[in-house]
Amino acid sequence: MQSHHWVEHLLPILWSYHTTTHSSTCETPFKMVYGTDAMIPAEIDPPSWRTATLTVTENNEALKENLDLLEEVREAAHFREFIVK
Repeated sequence: MQSHHWVEHLLPILWSYHTTTHSSTCETPFKMVYGTDAMIPAEIDPPSWRTATLTVTENNEALKENLDLLEEVREAAHFREFIVK
C-alpha cells in the first residue's frame, strides 16, 4: 500500500473495528454505543429478514427496547473486562 493511499482504507477499517466483537467485552463497539447490532449494506439490498419484516414503527420500538437494555449490556461488558484484567 502506498503511503498516500491510506485514507482510502480508513473507513472500511473503522467499520470493521466497530462491528467486530472484542474479546474483552464480548460485544462490538457499535452495540455498546447504539444498543443494537450494525446493519451491513448486504442486509439492506436485497432486503434481509430484519429489513423486510419490520415496519418503521416496529423498528423504532425495537430500537427503544435495545436502548433500554443498553446499560445492562455495558455493565456486563465492563464486568467481563474487569475480570480479564
